[in-house]
Amino acid sequence: MKLALIGCGRIAAVHAESVIQYAADSKHPIEIVALIDTNSVNAEEFKSTYNLACKIFTQLEDAVRETALDSVIISVPHYLHEDLALRAFSQNLNVLLEKPMAHTLDSAYRILEQSRRSNQIFMIAENSQYWPEILKVNDLLSDGIIGEVVTAKASFRQASDKDIFDSYCVLPGGTESKAWRYSVAAAGGGITIDGGAHWIRPLRFWFGEIQETFCKFSYPHPLMEGESLSQAIFTFEKPLTAIFEGILTEKTVFSKDYTFRITGTQGEIMVGPEGGVYVFDQAHPDGFQLFDRHGYISSFYHQFHDFYSCVVSGKTPDASAEYSLGEMRVAF
Repeated sequence: MKLALIGCGRIAAVHAESVIQYAADSKHPIEIVALIDTNSVNAEEFKSTYNLACKIFTQLEDAVRETALDSVIISVPHYLHEDLALRAFSQNLNVLLEKPMAHTLDSAYRILEQSRRSNQIFMIAENSQYWPEILKVNDLLSDGIIGEVVTAKASFRQASDKDIFDSYCVLPGGTESKAWRYSVAAAGGGITIDGGAHWIRPLRFWFGEIQETFCKFSYPHPLMEGESLSQAIFTFEKPLTAIFEGILTEKTVFSKDYTFRITGTQGEIMVGPEGGVYVFDQAHPDGFQLFDRHGYISSFYHQFHDFYSCVVSGKTPDASAEYSLGEMRVAF
């Protein structure tokens, strides 16, 4: 695989680290041959940080002409997704596109339509689909370890000054007055469509499609135009409800609490704030750790493994691009 990274921001850095580590572990012939970014200052810093022996371009078409790339990872502001995805399809490139697919549903539908006309692999980078703890919980639910599921809760809490990706700051060389994620026009919405989507996907993965949403938005973060507090009750295909909470503040120090909690007729399953899966039942009323901490970041590695496998072997992605519309419909 000869890969280009389109966009050299904070999430692209996580993708780069995953690609580099996966290539080293697997010994597969994977090479980052191009960085594509209109911000050359940031691209040069990115190249230096990861010691990449690749060329830097400002336009995708130039990179295609001058390298033998066959695949791209697109990590740019949401409102740019459609343009770059369609241009990548026109160049017959395999595409791993950051979530959400687009900043509006209409834009996402156009992307999907063009992807169907392409013979290339198209995946949405919803990495929580590959989060080891999430997969383990799914196995435990299938085994009935806590009996029949009654309800669940997903809690995504973040302060912009403590964001592990530092994604609420302007990039080196940037001229914006504030990070694009604060803009509804650029992002498509607030916390629900952005970080919150990673917490909604596991609920859908475990319980099926969301049938109804009852939600209240608030705006505690002074810079975010969209909602920075989303409190919702979801009803699912299965006869149960779940609670979703997504919050972004400037400086809150949040307590160490569960990330996900699933309540059954015989006990509870909890995903810890830093990973790990814990079970509470009659034999273990104080809980015990059933699965080691892998953590959210580990999911990017497994996600790239799936993308690579699809490209080289023609396998079907573990989750279709169209499936990602579920998170978008909830947010919109």
